[in-house]
Amino acid sequence: MRPNGRRLRRGAAVALAAVALAVAAATASGAQERPAPRYRETVAPLPAPAGPAPTGTRVLYLTDSARRDRRFPGGRPVTVQLWYPAASSRAPRAPYLFERGLGAALLRIDYYGIDSAALRKWATLKTDAGVNAPVQPGRYPLIAFSVGQGVIRANYTALAEEMSSHGYIVALVESPLQGLMLTRDGAIIADTSDALEQPAALRAAVAGWSADISFALDRLQSRMADAGAHAVAAAIDWSKVGAMGHSVGGLVAIATCEHDRRVRACINLDGGVASPEREPLADFVVKGITTPTLVLRSKPLYTDADFARRGLTRAQWEKRAEGGRIAFDSLVARSKGPLWVGFVAGTGHMSFTDAPFVMPTTITRFGGKVIEPKRGLFVIQATVRTFFDQTFGNWPDTMGRLAARVPEVEVTRAK
Repeated sequence: MRPNGRRLRRGAAVALAAVALAVAAATASGAQERPAPRYRETVAPLPAPAGPAPTGTRVLYLTDSARRDRRFPGGRPVTVQLWYPAASSRAPRAPYLFERGLGAALLRIDYYGIDSAALRKWATLKTDAGVNAPVQPGRYPLIAFSVGQGVIRANYTALAEEMSSHGYIVALVESPLQGLMLTRDGAIIADTSDALEQPAALRAAVAGWSADISFALDRLQSRMADAGAHAVAAAIDWSKVGAMGHSVGGLVAIATCEHDRRVRACINLDGGVASPEREPLADFVVKGITTPTLVLRSKPLYTDADFARRGLTRAQWEKRAEGGRIAFDSLVARSKGPLWVGFVAGTGHMSFTDAPFVMPTTITRFGGKVIEPKRGLFVIQATVRTFFDQTFGNWPDTMGRLAARVPEVEVTRAK
């Protein structure tokens, strides 16, 4: 399938703009500045994971044959990249762009408006994970991760590696039409319509992508033909399963928590729950949340001069946030499960991806004071792990003491 570059660029812009953000305050930071083509990027190697375990990775190209439609008559393709604690660090390091041809596809669509030199450099980057490395003996929590709309799964490598080095198995689930996806045989699957710009269509898509997470969990629980993948799956502690996602993927994570009882906790990384007109973007927004949830939001630090450069005042920007706050407060009121809300100072919407290292202008092009990249990764992953550790381990008030270790995070119990 040949991608429509204009529409894919719009999908990438969505990840920077209104529909993807947790609060309309963050929406205002990006909505009026869609990425212009070819920003010059400084591409830095991803930092080595700080945890005690080496990391491994393997990619599974799955097909849900029970879900066939006009576009996927042979079944729905779902790609799962596993990141896990490895038994050794001797395996060859995995490439940053795993599928051959992905780099060329990103160049064709002007991915995020990044200059071609930077995108070509991505194709030369190596991760710190060993390809198909044997899993380290033990039992580990599993986190299913859903990507943001218009974002390739490679752009979540740093967080996935960091989590796995600290004793988690991360399953990055790439769903059709959620971003740019390459199948095992190199076919490109991408959204070439404007349908998902409508809230009702996006709600249906979120439900479909959530079903992809459950399908991936089903396959991991079954005996897999791939012996290496089966060994990783056998190391999963199924009493400790969580879901996490960025942007629209954050909605997918919560939706999965609400319909799949295997998933005990979920994290939404900067995903907005309603359109600017306050229409819900997922079914749970109307029903409320029942599973332990953390909503971790960006918190841009803008000066009045930053606003002035975009023709805004601080008051106007805060006014635009009002609808998002009302929608989120309504969700809190309808929810019955434990709900935490956190803000990470000095972050933008793309700070929850590898952007600080491989495409920093997707954050800095909007101005403001930005957290140092390595510190930002530490703060985000420490917050994520603290939440899951508290939920899975039943440790009281761990989140309440988080600020003592990471003062950049402001966390409150909303429910």
